[in-house]
Amino acid sequence: LHPNEDVNLGQSTNDVYPTAVKVATVFAVRGLLRAMSVLQDAFARKAVEFRDVLKMGRTQLQDAVPMTLGQEFSAYAVMIEEDRSRLAEAVELIHEINLGATAIGTGLNAPVGYAESVRRHLSEITGLQLVTAANLVEATQDCGAFVQMSGVLKRIAVKLSKSCNDLRLLSSGPRAGLGEINLPPVQAGS
Repeated sequence: LHPNEDVNLGQSTNDVYPTAVKVATVFAVRGLLRAMSVLQDAFARKAVEFRDVLKMGRTQLQDAVPMTLGQEFSAYAVMIEEDRSRLAEAVELIHEINLGATAIGTGLNAPVGYAESVRRHLSEITGLQLVTAANLVEATQDCGAFVQMSGVLKRIAVKLSKSCNDLRLLSSGPRAGLGEINLPPVQAGS
C-alpha cells in the first residue's frame, strides 16, 4: 500500500464496538435472568401458599368471578417464566459477532484467519461461546439482534410493571382502597 492509501488500516469501530456491546449485553442479561428466576420462584411459592385464599377476580376493575390469590400469583410466575425464555432466546443471537470484519465486513487489511483467531481469543478470555457470523458484511450492517433484545426487554418491563401495579392496587387502602392483600412496608409511610 502507498502511505496515503492506508486510511482505513486499523479502523475497526464497525466490528469492535458492536462486539464489545454484545459481550457486555450477555453479561448483563445473565444477571437479569438470575434475578427473574428469583422473582419467578417467589411468585410460584406464593401461588402455593395462597392456593386456598379466595378473592374476587376483576375485569376493568369490575367484579367478575371468584378466583384464588394463588391463581393470580401463579399467573405472575408463568409470565416471568415465559419472558425468561424469550430473553434466553434473544441473548443467543447476541453471541454472534462480527469481530475481524474491519470497516464494512470484508476483512480488508486483516490477515487471513484473523476473524476466527480473535473470536477464539475473546471466547477464551470471556468464557462465552461466541460465534463468528457466517457473512461478515451482513453482520456488520445488521442490528437485528439488538432490536430483538430491545423488544424483549420492553416486553419484560411492561409485564413487570403490570404485576407491580396489580399488587399495588390489591394492597391499596386501608380504608378507601381494595385492601385485599397486605404488602409489608418498605419505607416509613409506605
